[in-house]
Amino acid sequence: MFKNLIFLLSFLSIISCQHIIDQLDEKKEQENFSSAFQGKYTGSYVGDINGTLVVDVSKSAMVKVTRSTQTSSESYETSLVNSSFNTTSKAPSGFILYGNLNSKTGTWEMGDLKGTWNLVKN
Repeated sequence: MFKNLIFLLSFLSIISCQHIIDQLDEKKEQENFSSAFQGKYTGSYVGDINGTLVVDVSKSAMVKVTRSTQTSSESYETSLVNSSFNTTSKAPSGFILYGNLNSKTGTWEMGDLKGTWNLVKN
């Protein structure tokens, strides 16, 4: 019985240590990650309304989207899933980009308003 208890405790210790090692490896991978799309992109959106876009992609694939019209400007933060914009984040107005940075084109929506967008990397 005592041997079984020692074996069980040893086994649990090994599993716990492996879990910690796995977490450290994952954290190191995240720190070393560099998005292939990192940089600044500029362009425009057209359709029911028109304006300019600035998209800043960080090393970690976090994205700041800034859209401007002649009278206003707003920004929101999102992220990339591979090359595509994560569609769970929208600007306060409801403005959202759909598409990806491979083609640097896509569509946008803001309530009932819709259109297309395109970017170039600076």
